Amino acid sequence: MLVVVNGSEAIGDALGEAGFDVAPAYPATFEALVHVPDVTRAAVRTPLSETTEEDWDARGEAVLRDALHACQTAYAAMRRRGGRIVLVTPTIGLVGGDGLAPFAMASEGLRTLAKAAARQWGRVGITANCVAPSLDVLGIPHDVDDPVPLALGRVPGLDGLVAVITALLGPAGDAVTGTTLIVDGGVVMAP
Repeated sequence: MLVVVNGSEAIGDALGEAGFDVAPAYPATFEALVHVPDVTRAAVRTPLSETTEEDWDARGEAVLRDALHACQTAYAAMRRRGGRIVLVTPTIGLVGGDGLAPFAMASEGLRTLAKAAARQWGRVGITANCVAPSLDVLGIPHDVDDPVPLALGRVPGLDGLVAVITALLGPAGDAVTGTTLIVDGGVVMAP
């Protein structure tokens, strides 16, 4: 299966090690897209009271535009044979984030984008889902003491995240669309 991974070299490398053919750019056709937001641009902490329109656009709206473009490109490549779309978005969209309001908004927007793609493109065999890891797995320092204990006693690392993505890209992923799988060790438990 040819997978386009954008936004994370580490996830692309790990999927390559898991046996997927990984393309760094968009070929004319491909079977799967794994999109990761540019966290170096989006995860800049700014107090909400000091967030400017430029901050909002660069750290929120731009993240959504990038994902929309990626999904539209994937649809064009997959609409005849079906395929898989996996949007990686941190759990910050589910719980909010101190100093990261634009990115939290964008993260929740990515979940909505996946649901819209799932509804509209499911009839042509395209599944669309989100995988939500903790901030740390995406390289965003989580410097806030979390009062919620980890149900698993640990935060799954890159290997755990890639295992869930691999499941969604495989045959079992054919039965799952429009959902968010949370991969954070049990901190966030949402329906």
